Amino acid sequence: MTEAKTTPYANSVFEQPWWLDTVAPGAWGEALVRDGDRLIARLPYCVDHGRLCNPVYTQTLGIWMAEELKQFQRGNSQLHRQKEVIAELLSQLPRAREIEMTLDASQAYVLPFRWNGFRIEPSFSYRIKDLSDLDEVRSRFGKTVNKNIKAAGRTLRVTDGGDDCETLLRMMEATYARQKRGLPNGREITERIVRQALEHEAGKLLFARDQDGVVHSALFLLYDQNVCYYLLSGQDPRYRSDGSINLLLASAVDFAAGVSAAFDFEGSMIEGIENLFRQFGGEIVTNYRVSRQSLVREAAELLKPRIKKLIGYKI
Repeated sequence: MTEAKTTPYANSVFEQPWWLDTVAPGAWGEALVRDGDRLIARLPYCVDHGRLCNPVYTQTLGIWMAEELKQFQRGNSQLHRQKEVIAELLSQLPRAREIEMTLDASQAYVLPFRWNGFRIEPSFSYRIKDLSDLDEVRSRFGKTVNKNIKAAGRTLRVTDGGDDCETLLRMMEATYARQKRGLPNGREITERIVRQALEHEAGKLLFARDQDGVVHSALFLLYDQNVCYYLLSGQDPRYRSDGSINLLLASAVDFAAGVSAAFDFEGSMIEGIENLFRQFGGEIVTNYRVSRQSLVREAAELLKPRIKKLIGYKI
């Protein structure tokens, strides 16, 4: 195992220094608030061409806060302290023409961002929050999901993908090619995050194979002791209706139960994908996207969904 650059001041694996070194080498920093010698708040950020943002493949970033800042105090005075801490963190961010970050779900008190000129927009994921009883977890799967898992299990088996990044990349490229698109973030960064996660014992590759050993679908998980995230997947277009993704996700939940407390489907605003994730019985998790942009960029963001719909792009 590679010696990990880790910190206890993180909500998730996405906030670990080794992950940020992987997805944003030399391009990330962190705002810190201390009470005396104790660190009580941390906000990592990425600088990308003059913008502050989440790096690629990074679902959420901060804010990590010490537990005493979250505990209820009479009159909700803990929120007043959180407001002060958020203002201090924001004051430390480097000057940028645009800021666009998605915060960890634990950061529910986001009004201070609005008061500091940010726009706030929710994004959603489904999360199975308790993996301690797998029988109970499976009992919450929808009928269609169970049907697809059972059908796929007759002809396919799930295997450990080891460090076979090439097969995962090939499946991902095939999936996007069917949509007449290239791999969004490119091969190099995608392979790098898989290999680094595997080296840090924070990643898992799973393949769905038929009786001849042919891979129909591939899936990659990123995890820490708190949450296992469904991060990447791809499928051979020839087998689109074989239920292999359902089978892989069920196996992913089983694997997650041995390494994490919860399983997160990492969200999607695409209706068809949301429909699949919803059927696995998880609870909705809200992450807040905070942004401060130029008027031109704000207008472009508002128009983007309509433009995508006009050209037939999935939104």
